[in-house]
Amino acid sequence: MRLPHDQRSLTTLFAMRIGLATAAVCLAAATPAYAEIKQAESVMPPGNSGFVSGPCLAENQASGTYEACDPHLIDQIPLFTEFNYKSSLLGQKPGGPIVPKDGVEIYRDDFGVPSIYGTTETNTWWGMGYAVAQDRLFQIEAFRRATTGTLAELTGKGALEDDIIARRDFYTEAERMEMIDSLSGDLKDRWQAYADGVNAWIAEASADPGELPAEFVALGATPEPLEIHEMAAIGIYLARTTSSGDGDELANLEALQSVGRKAFDRVFPLRTPGQIGTVPRSDGLFPSRPGRTRKDERIAFRRSVRFAKHLPLPDPEADPAAEPSASMKRFFPDLSGSKMWAMRKGGNAWMFTGPQLGFIMPQRLVEVEIHSPSLDVRGVTAAGVPVIGIGHNQDVAWGLTSALADENDLYVEQLVGDEGYRFRGRTEAMECREETFNYQTPPADFLSLLGIPPEVPEAEAGSETRRLCRTMHGPVQARADGVAYARRYPTWKQEIGTIIGLDQVNRASSIDEVDAAAEDLTWNENLMAADDQGNIGFWNPGLLPLRPKRWDERLPFPGTGRAEWKRYLRLDELAQSINPKRGWLANWNNPPSFGATNGDGPAKERTIGPFHRGRYLQKVVKRLFLDASYDASKEIERISGTHAQQRMLATSRLKKARRRSKGDARVVLDTILAWDGDYHTTDDDGNVPAGVAAWDAFCAGAETVAMRRYPEEIGKLGHSAGGSHLQECATLEAFGLRTLGKRGYRRAAVEAMETLATPPDNDDPRKPQFGSKDPDAWRIERPTYPVGAEGAGSFPEPFPFFDRGTWTEVTELGT
Repeated sequence: MRLPHDQRSLTTLFAMRIGLATAAVCLAAATPAYAEIKQAESVMPPGNSGFVSGPCLAENQASGTYEACDPHLIDQIPLFTEFNYKSSLLGQKPGGPIVPKDGVEIYRDDFGVPSIYGTTETNTWWGMGYAVAQDRLFQIEAFRRATTGTLAELTGKGALEDDIIARRDFYTEAERMEMIDSLSGDLKDRWQAYADGVNAWIAEASADPGELPAEFVALGATPEPLEIHEMAAIGIYLARTTSSGDGDELANLEALQSVGRKAFDRVFPLRTPGQIGTVPRSDGLFPSRPGRTRKDERIAFRRSVRFAKHLPLPDPEADPAAEPSASMKRFFPDLSGSKMWAMRKGGNAWMFTGPQLGFIMPQRLVEVEIHSPSLDVRGVTAAGVPVIGIGHNQDVAWGLTSALADENDLYVEQLVGDEGYRFRGRTEAMECREETFNYQTPPADFLSLLGIPPEVPEAEAGSETRRLCRTMHGPVQARADGVAYARRYPTWKQEIGTIIGLDQVNRASSIDEVDAAAEDLTWNENLMAADDQGNIGFWNPGLLPLRPKRWDERLPFPGTGRAEWKRYLRLDELAQSINPKRGWLANWNNPPSFGATNGDGPAKERTIGPFHRGRYLQKVVKRLFLDASYDASKEIERISGTHAQQRMLATSRLKKARRRSKGDARVVLDTILAWDGDYHTTDDDGNVPAGVAAWDAFCAGAETVAMRRYPEEIGKLGHSAGGSHLQECATLEAFGLRTLGKRGYRRAAVEAMETLATPPDNDDPRKPQFGSKDPDAWRIERPTYPVGAEGAGSFPEPFPFFDRGTWTEVTELGT
């Protein structure tokens, strides 16, 4: 059983770190070759800055081009589109520093990435806050408002539902301060120093119109000082939601009641045949629920169906905040995916990481380098968070990907009155409070900067008061006839522990120390690392519940005490692998292990088994591992970032279907097989091969054929294609790919031809229409990405689509 994080001390670990460092110095003195980060490069389009001044905005607003406002708004796009990188080695000191206060020096490289040098720990984190605020002050403002439930005061009533969710599902200011007080003195001092650095820049910028971000100018306002409880809100939100979102139990419940038990279980199974795991099977299965048998799973499903089939469903119109609205997603997007891989050979190791958060200005990550008396590290983090999330120090490089696991559960509380509920034969009282939410009508100029339509007349300034309640299981997220639905989070009031774990990762000098740090990570974010001794490792850490084995987690649990969690999984029960025999590891949000189940489906893509993009990535890594090198790691990114993964994974099935095909089916299948999956290479006219359009139409056709046997409502279990993976088949399309036989594939090809030959009359990219059966007519322009803006700067359009990280880093470590 893990100790609560407020009872743990970092003293022992820091002492161990110092001891190991001393030993390393002694060994190095007797060793002719030194271990090190040999190469490190990164790229983040459009650029590291997001600052546009008010005067510059006014001067350039008509043209919509702001490059002259800040040279680092879009300066990394050319690198990115050509698969080039900039140096991210530690210790760069280009030009002279700025010295905002005694003991702080800030250097900026040719791409505006700040390197902060502090004479003390406090000075260093003060400098980080100051430097990040220079580039991302409005982003800090947006983040703190979105996570403390005051966004509607900035962007209007459209954000009201998000504010309700932020305060309902998270914490009060007093609770956040309690969590901060649980940190060690050094970490707490770090948060205050960072806030002081931000506030120092706020004071300077507020006194100089040329330094105040244009967003504040458009609002006619100046930013308020940043408080550490607001920084905690940002960190807590990211620690809980980065790895996975809330579960889909209510959507699953609605689908089950609409389509029935058999169809539900067929389309959305607990286990998908042919799924791929990151941890090699030889290193362990690491089941999601240790000790549960397949018989237990069958019993659990029947039991949960009996309980769930008559449950009342909430009315979303009566309570719009039961589902997150689009406003929160503006600043904190849906999970899109991330990829990473590590290889080891001949005493060297290579690490590549690419978080995918959407192409937007400014990016949701900011790159920074830190040098304090005890720490040298470079990488990315979120504005307002005083730790490096992904990056490298002088000994270790590491990456993160969303685990997309089923971490939390929805409990059905049997109501007694409005605020009482039954638990183990007793009536318990909910913990409730009144919260007032204010909203403004911001200036139209400000709304247009963010791409928000002007508020309609009924959305004028005002306020609403809501009563927010919790049960012993967690916040009440929805109500229906006689029941309340409460969400239970394993990280409840422990999210801030992830900052402790990440700080230890930042300071790790070996894979063993990363392994130790993984125990303190409370979030379930996949972690991969490589060290300069040629070691690699993968962990699926965090606080994960040991659920009752005879209730099915795809559906809500009864809150009466019959389906309580037993404990948290131990670290040795969580998926992990250090130095696998095959020499490599790769993850693209695929299940961490072969024993993992799909859970309630916070990411339905986990149900597509052998057609998951992670399987394609592993095939590419396995092939290029034969010539493992720095250049090979870059080539893995080029291939995986420009090829339709599922098209490549379907080659064998497509060939089998083609053998007896004829007519329209033969034409479509021939066209798809003639295409190698590359959507980046174009002809002289800028068009991609006809196979791109044919494949899109075929995926849609596979869904049509596969879904004919099911009620229309089965679509509630799917998701549309998009996000970071525009060339990926949607969930139900991939269901068709994995379940149809040769005849089904031929029928899908016929459906595709019908679509392709239809005269164009819609804008659905999943159903391309050309009015011709001739593949030569199916050539389209190279796919582009729908970029966005969250401030005054705008991302240049059109931007070519790549299935790549919105920041990527490649490192080589060894002797």
